[in-house]
Amino acid sequence: MLIEFRLSNFMSFRESAKLSMVKAAGDELSETNTFSPPAPSTPDLLCSTAVYGPNASGKSNLVHALRVMRRLVLRSVEEGQKGKPMPVIPFRLDATSRNRPSEFEIVFVNEGVRYQYGFAATSERILEEWLVAYPKGRPQRLIERRYDEASDSDEWGGMAKLTGAKKVWQDATRPNALFLSTAIHLNNRQLAPVFEWFWKVLHIVGPDGLPPVYSMTACEEAEGRRKILAFLDAADIHLDDIEIKENKVDAKHFPPEVLDTLQHDKEDQYVTVKSPLALHRLENGETESFEWGEESDGTKKLFEFAGPMQEALERGYVVVVDELNNHLHPLLAEYLVQLFHSPERNAANAQLLLTTHDISLLDQRLLRRDQVWFCRQDRKRGTRLYPLLDHSPRKGSENLAHGYLSGRYGATPYVKGVPLIREVSGG
Repeated sequence: MLIEFRLSNFMSFRESAKLSMVKAAGDELSETNTFSPPAPSTPDLLCSTAVYGPNASGKSNLVHALRVMRRLVLRSVEEGQKGKPMPVIPFRLDATSRNRPSEFEIVFVNEGVRYQYGFAATSERILEEWLVAYPKGRPQRLIERRYDEASDSDEWGGMAKLTGAKKVWQDATRPNALFLSTAIHLNNRQLAPVFEWFWKVLHIVGPDGLPPVYSMTACEEAEGRRKILAFLDAADIHLDDIEIKENKVDAKHFPPEVLDTLQHDKEDQYVTVKSPLALHRLENGETESFEWGEESDGTKKLFEFAGPMQEALERGYVVVVDELNNHLHPLLAEYLVQLFHSPERNAANAQLLLTTHDISLLDQRLLRRDQVWFCRQDRKRGTRLYPLLDHSPRKGSENLAHGYLSGRYGATPYVKGVPLIREVSGG
């Protein structure tokens, strides 16, 4: 369960920005859109959050920051050979920020415990790393690491609550690898819930060309395939069956984050790439198979979402979707959001974090006011991330779509040269 995510000095984000999934005051849609997490001293949380903003405002960079943080947690031990740069990109439009570290921090609940984990890094090394657990609502510091430039070494603070071979794990932690990842690699079990949250609970999908691995994996078993087909059918996409075929492709054609999703063995020159085949039953009872490229973009997009969303709804995972509106009818986008607001379908309290341009979702019958956030770009200050609540919209009565398009909340493009006609019903 995601509570909040904070970042600073990463890509278009120069200053510190925080996205919160904490429920604000107000009882609207509480029974469907919010829940109480099973962790001491933890506030009620939102089932979904939507981030709006114009093109190039930083919405995708917010998702990419989560993706980079996840990648470093899962792969920094394997990828962090000495001298190899990390995928950390600072804000580059001022000289000061270029030379400062990027910072990432995430607060979440896993296995009934609230955790606060973060690190500061350049492309060369980790400068800080920290982890605080709240098993009984009170803080326990498990990781405290800070780089000392004078001695060119890491200094380790109070980590009394971390048990086991701490000195061994500290000595084994390379400058461009995380202590969390190193300790897990060396069989630490106390930190496993933190590592496994990034590995199993946090699912990130988006328009970056990654293969629909989760959905294809589900389709390899009969029950998983049945659930995927039912998911598509409920969204008015009718396939009679799905098969998964395999091809061998040279590994050099894939970036590391794609190889990670493919679970590629680094020693193998070739990658086994799986792709779906759509099966349609003809009137005479025969079956015709279609290559996945022959299906519509909407079908492919829903199939990509089906696996992670089904798993999330069953197990209480977190799904992050960049550009939910891509290739989807507005009613289908609303359907996907409503899945996370359904007490029946979402009994495990899964969460959906999405970026979108789809103004049809800006409806107080669908989203609470605290579920809407905006990104706005400023050339000098970078991306600013802020909640709709900053503008104090009227509960229940304010037309959020009209307010957004009219510029009341900011985060809209300034288009010059051609007048725009804006007609939003109910303004």
